[in-house]
Amino acid sequence: MNDNADQTEREDPAADPDIFESEETDEEPRPRKRRGVAIAVSVAVVMIAAAAGMAIVAALNNDKGAAAEKPTVALTTAAVTKGDVTVETQAQGTLEYAGQRPVSSGLTGVVTSLPAVGSLIGTGGTLYTVNTAPVVLMSGAMPAWRDFTTGMSKGEDVRQLETNLAAFGVFSGDVDTEFTAKTADAIRKLQKSQGVEQTGTLSSKAVMFSTEDLRVAELKTTVGASVSEGTEMFQASANSKVVTVNLKLSDQALAVPGAAVTVGLPTGTETAGAVASVGVPTEQAGADESAAKTVVLPVVITLADQAATGDLQRATVSVRFSSAQSGDLLTVPVEALVAIDDSSFAVEVPGKGKEGASKRVPVTTGIFASGRVAITGDGIAEGVKVMVPKR
Repeated sequence: MNDNADQTEREDPAADPDIFESEETDEEPRPRKRRGVAIAVSVAVVMIAAAAGMAIVAALNNDKGAAAEKPTVALTTAAVTKGDVTVETQAQGTLEYAGQRPVSSGLTGVVTSLPAVGSLIGTGGTLYTVNTAPVVLMSGAMPAWRDFTTGMSKGEDVRQLETNLAAFGVFSGDVDTEFTAKTADAIRKLQKSQGVEQTGTLSSKAVMFSTEDLRVAELKTTVGASVSEGTEMFQASANSKVVTVNLKLSDQALAVPGAAVTVGLPTGTETAGAVASVGVPTEQAGADESAAKTVVLPVVITLADQAATGDLQRATVSVRFSSAQSGDLLTVPVEALVAIDDSSFAVEVPGKGKEGASKRVPVTTGIFASGRVAITGDGIAEGVKVMVPKR
């Protein structure tokens, strides 16, 4: 806000009938622009300003002829500014762990161990055991689609396995796509450390490859339960949190990969984020069976500071998207608006000199953003001073 030092006292408008007069113009006021989602603070201030203006009008109608002392409000002035406006759109999202997926059994038998909920399983860690046989997590993008054994054909899956065995310190030699005696020997060393039979062959059902460590989100079975191949053992996720937002299609222009956003947390704090991915329009069910379905755009937000979320998970958060509105808009602080009636606004322009009477100029409002509002009206130009309450 560009406040000036010069101040005045806003008297009861009833004292000066000129306050309610405005210059006639041949130009018909343009329709008032509105945005689907405006900044809560801006809207609240406008509502307060509107209520204040309507209260003044009501007071004039009710107190005509009454000999009451004129109420005064300390005022100052602010200049009309010209330039781009940054509009913030707020949406509701859910904070949750990323990469949620099920971990299913590759073995048949009785569950003999499961990880603890909330635990993090890294490369080389045991995911679960069935009949005491462990299933180990290894690093890699290619799933285990065949058993690793002597005589198998060359393949990138062999290179992926040998890379892990080398990281575990049990493989010596060149990592390549060929299963050799050194590969079998490394598997036997791994099996010895696990306390299982040392065969030199690794079943595809005894290993799971993942590009990241897995966090145990929810157990789907219990120790002692009988399971078969494909039975879900637990729900896993990555160890990092993201925010998922279902944007209205009307706001899809905001969903630009890499765009910066601000995430408001339930703790009252905020943290920076960025648009990571944008899905395809998806039909979303209504709040109940009678509610109509809507089409939304799924958006995933990554967080710059994971520590800022603390222990929060599956929490409702707010996400503010920013977009620039160009076009050399003329804006004033929202406090400058004075309600004429329930749908019209004006700004008050100070008169010339100390004794000059102020003039109320009707305006058409546009975008509300960051505590300012775009206006047009007769004589409204860059640099024109308008009256605002003194803070």
